[in-house]
Amino acid sequence: MSRLESRLGIRLLQRTTRRMQLTEAGARYCERARTILESIESVEREAESVQEAPHGTLRVTAPTVLGQVRVMPVVLAFQHAHPTVKVHADFSDRRFDLIEEGIDVAVRITAQPPPAFVARRLDNDQRVLCASPGYLARGGRPRRPAELANHECIVFVAGQPVETWLLRATEDAEHTTPIRISGRLHVNNTHALRQAALAGLGIADLPRYLVEEDLVAGRLEAVLERFVPVGRGVFAIYAPSPYVPVKVRRFVEMLEETFQPGRPHVRPRRR
Repeated sequence: MSRLESRLGIRLLQRTTRRMQLTEAGARYCERARTILESIESVEREAESVQEAPHGTLRVTAPTVLGQVRVMPVVLAFQHAHPTVKVHADFSDRRFDLIEEGIDVAVRITAQPPPAFVARRLDNDQRVLCASPGYLARGGRPRRPAELANHECIVFVAGQPVETWLLRATEDAEHTTPIRISGRLHVNNTHALRQAALAGLGIADLPRYLVEEDLVAGRLEAVLERFVPVGRGVFAIYAPSPYVPVKVRRFVEMLEETFQPGRPHVRPRRR
């Protein structure tokens, strides 16, 4: 910075023993430099967007379990289709600043995607209350949400125990009602929640994509299906730009093809 100030013949920073701040000339210089850099980035994105083959590094994030179960197969298929692209996949429940951390595509479960980003709906976030046939044979099958108070429910812990489930009080209710639940087992991982349900330890609230095969095979049975609302969606989110990089376009297209309800998951090709 001192060399730059010497070359320009002006002071850009006001320095004291405790802090530094831009001078008026420094602020103008910084703003102009930022504008030039943004123009260069726009030109680079434009050039990249017209290329036919994806290249560079693709940074993807998704919630832990959704990422492992549904996004990772798409990542593997994308890598096989485009072997020259490096993919950094971060499956974590931490909230990312997509711009600050350079994320190209985020898969998010939300009722309201951030308005400042492009959001492509991939699927509905379908939940299912389910239990093992053994548990239901012992404890009976609830017919109304209020009957959950008499059942052993497996409690998910997200910072604090989630001891209310939002369900419709009646099948045709427009709004949801908080239903208090309780149980001896508390877990903080969705895979562990599924394992506990399979072991017959109670009723669990689980994403349908995680237990679909268990339901088909009869290892788990759904309960109160008509009372469970669909309040959220699964979205592919990326930064708006007139020149979306081809690596982002292709990856989002693969996500859309895979997540369409009723379509099989993408499986990576064997070499």
